Amino acid sequence: MAEKKDEIPLKYLDRRVVERYIKKGLLDEKEYQRHLKSLEDLAGKASDVETEFTALGELGPSR
Repeated sequence: MAEKKDEIPLKYLDRRVVERYIKKGLLDEKEYQRHLKSLEDLAGKASDVETEFTALGELGPSR
């Protein structure tokens, strides 16, 4: 997939490592914030997920 000249490489957008890329100077914080603001709000398309927790022996939460 060819990247546009103004696009941020996808590997720099991983929430788990973006702070590291900003500190190393590989990603501009203002550019990253502009990117986040440009994203479409997809909250209305989200669906609910039900989860049931059970205990296994003495470990884990239970309901």
